[in-house]
Amino acid sequence: MADKKKLHDQIVEVLKKYPNGLSIHELREKLPSDIGAQAELNKRVRELRYKHAIPYENGKYYYRGKRSVPLDNQGINSKLRAAVLNMAHGRCQMCGRTVAEDGIKLEVDHKVPHNWGGPTAIENLWAICSLCNSGKRDFFKSFDDEEMKKLVAIENVHARLAEVLRLHQGSPVPSWFLEFVANVNDFQEDWQRRLRELRSLGIEYSFKKTKLPSGKVQTTYKLEKWKDLPANPRAEIKRVESGVD
Repeated sequence: MADKKKLHDQIVEVLKKYPNGLSIHELREKLPSDIGAQAELNKRVRELRYKHAIPYENGKYYYRGKRSVPLDNQGINSKLRAAVLNMAHGRCQMCGRTVAEDGIKLEVDHKVPHNWGGPTAIENLWAICSLCNSGKRDFFKSFDDEEMKKLVAIENVHARLAEVLRLHQGSPVPSWFLEFVANVNDFQEDWQRRLRELRSLGIEYSFKKTKLPSGKVQTTYKLEKWKDLPANPRAEIKRVESGVD
C-alpha cells in the first residue's frame, strides 16, 4: 500500500510539470527509474481520478488539480449527465431502442453499481431506458454486494470473466454484463476474444442468441465446465496457443 501511494504521488508530481499533457508512454519515461516498468500504469493513473481531476484527451493525461470533493462522494451532476446523454445519441445503450422511434425515456445510470465500488465517472456511466434500468436493478439484486466488490477488484480480465461464469454456473449470463465486468479495470477492445481464450485454460461454456422485441440480438453465456485458473492466465494462454510444451 505504501509503495502504491508513493507511485501515486510521483505520478501527480510529474503531471503537474507538464500542463500540455503526457501520453502514457511519456509519463512512464519521466517517472523515476526505481519504480520499475509499471505495466499497469494506466490503472494507477485512473485510481488517482477519485481525488484528482486528470482528464484523458487526445491520447494524453492532463493534471487539473485536486478535487474539493472526492469523486465517489459526488452525485451525477448536470454537466456529467448531459455528457453521457450526448454520447448515447438518443439510443438506449443496453437494448438499442431510441427516443425518436420508440418514445423511450433515457436515464443516466452506473454501469458498475456504486455499492460494488463503481465510481461516479463518465467511463462508468451510460444512458439506458427506464425498462432496462428497472430490469438491471432487479437482476443485480440477485447478487451479493460483497461478492461483487471482490469480483470487480480482480485485476486480470480472464480471471474476472471466468469468475462471473463460475458465480452463475448453470444460469445464462448476458453479454452486456460480461462486457462491463471485462472493462471494469481497463478497457478491452476485444473482450469477446478474452472470453474465447478461456477455453485454452480448460473452461467450457455454451452461448445462446435471442432476438429482443427491439430487433436487437442479445447473447447469453452459460458455464458448462470449470477448471481453476493458473496464477498467470495470460502467459498460460500464450503458451497453449503457441504449442509450447
